Amino acid sequence: MRLECDNFLTRLERINNFKLDLNNIHRYKPFVCQGVQVGLISEEVLSVLLNYPEVFYISDTGVTFNNHIQGFTQCSQALSAVLDQLQKEKTFPCLKGWRNECYEISETYGSERLFEIERCAAPLFGIRKYGVHINGYVNHEENGISLWLQRRSYSKQTYPGKIDNFVGGALTEGRSVFETAVKEGAEEAGLTEQLAAGLKPCGSISYMHQSERGIHPQTEFVFDLELPQQFVPENQDGEVQDWILCPVSNILDIITSEDFKMTSFPVALDFLIRHGFINIENERNLPKIIEMLHTPVHTLYNAIQEPLLNSQDSSF
Repeated sequence: MRLECDNFLTRLERINNFKLDLNNIHRYKPFVCQGVQVGLISEEVLSVLLNYPEVFYISDTGVTFNNHIQGFTQCSQALSAVLDQLQKEKTFPCLKGWRNECYEISETYGSERLFEIERCAAPLFGIRKYGVHINGYVNHEENGISLWLQRRSYSKQTYPGKIDNFVGGALTEGRSVFETAVKEGAEEAGLTEQLAAGLKPCGSISYMHQSERGIHPQTEFVFDLELPQQFVPENQDGEVQDWILCPVSNILDIITSEDFKMTSFPVALDFLIRHGFINIENERNLPKIIEMLHTPVHTLYNAIQEPLLNSQDSSF
């Protein structure tokens, strides 16, 4: 396999492009709910939230819900009302992607729910998000290990027409990680329950990305699925344009190209490392690459937590 050593690191740095340092730390405020920091709000978004003093309490050290807004239901409803108005007024471009799907927000995955937020609005608040990705592969009798890739529909709200991994989707309210993988597999690729039973959990990747839509602290739970050679994916939800069965020997040309969905690159790279196609013998930067595939997003806010913890403001 021909390796693209420099390209790996360059692409991972483009994905992990959000940095908090002394030069820009003043441009962001912590978003806190019930004493837990759940997000990070930019100056641009903060200037809009100042128009909603009945919902948000904004101090020198952070942003939180007003004292009279308590509990999962009240926080969710208050936030939804604000976002609904901002969406109608077309305040932020990302809100054009309104899906009527919500993320349930908590301190860590699986802990107590604090509130829910419309999926497309999460980047405005720098809220940590979770998703699932499936690497669908075939042990082809002629071409060896080959990966199924999809080309996203040209009508998709994000990355239209880009080549992507076999299956991927957001972890939204009401479903576990495995249930989400099964659901997305059925909708995107026509996976039967029998085939989905072969899903093998393979850990996660994480990154910290900033785009025109906002801040994306992202964790993707990864599954591998070996598929029969005769299997051909069939999209069910209209979100896939077509399919590509690519031998691993040719995969690097695709996943390092601008035609491949940038934020899906870490999942494909992780597959190649875990299966031994990329290793310390053919990639001297492997330790650094592995670190960049597992950005510690849970420590994202450490740089600004001290001022918050030292605040005397009882609202936090």
